[in-house]
Amino acid sequence: MAALLIGICSCTDKQQKQDNKVVTDTEATETSAKDIFFYTAKHRADKYVPTEEKMGFGTTIQSINESEFEGNKSLKEVWIAPQIKHIVNKAFAGCTSLEKVHFQGEIPVINDDAFNGCTSLKNLLVDAYTIGVDAFRGCTSLETARFGEHIWWIRSGAFGDCKKLKSVLMGITMKKLDDGAFDGCTALEEFSIPNDFKNRMFGLVSASAPKWKKVYLLSTEYYPMPKNCTPGKGCTLYVPDAFLAKFQGDADWAQFGSIEPLSKSKYFTAEGFWK
Repeated sequence: MAALLIGICSCTDKQQKQDNKVVTDTEATETSAKDIFFYTAKHRADKYVPTEEKMGFGTTIQSINESEFEGNKSLKEVWIAPQIKHIVNKAFAGCTSLEKVHFQGEIPVINDDAFNGCTSLKNLLVDAYTIGVDAFRGCTSLETARFGEHIWWIRSGAFGDCKKLKSVLMGITMKKLDDGAFDGCTALEEFSIPNDFKNRMFGLVSASAPKWKKVYLLSTEYYPMPKNCTPGKGCTLYVPDAFLAKFQGDADWAQFGSIEPLSKSKYFTAEGFWK
């Protein structure tokens, strides 16, 4: 059993902050391992359908298979152990009672429809490389989505119809963002714009422009305000410290309520990397 507990017990506050990486939230460490059901290779072989509310994974489970827990109505809280590197299509689709997913390490792929229709899921904190097509579509209770320094690609419909989604934070290294990734996300109040999306991101979230409160420009250069940007007096724009004066002196950008340096933000350094 000791080996099975490593994923649950090894995350500390110190580890959480080091290397600017998103890791499992502290809340996960406060749950006693004895209260968690551990799903193992034997359970998989026996095609066991979990009836428990809290579930972790044994050390031999390295991926979660297609539709493995699809439609499970019992699961409320799941710990994705550090050795798990792939969540396959529809793995947790339709798990309507699932409220919390604790990702305890980097995960290269959360594949298509993996959490589609998880209507009770409220927050996402994950250091993933790729978020698949419709991966979190219809997660109608989801309010925040925060990604670590390895995020590379968010695919079409990944957060489609997440009507309560208020905050989306991506790192400066983000490279690919498909059209439709945030379709129907009309409640967005806070979001970051990685370096490569300066002329696209505003268009993808334009429907919620009146609600914007904080926008973080993660850029290695100053650039004019895109035509598809709809600034508002109620929104604060955070920009790289090195270009603060240029942004503040631009009449278009000045339409934002205020323009502040990234170093004053809660999440990003002066250069746009995670604090």
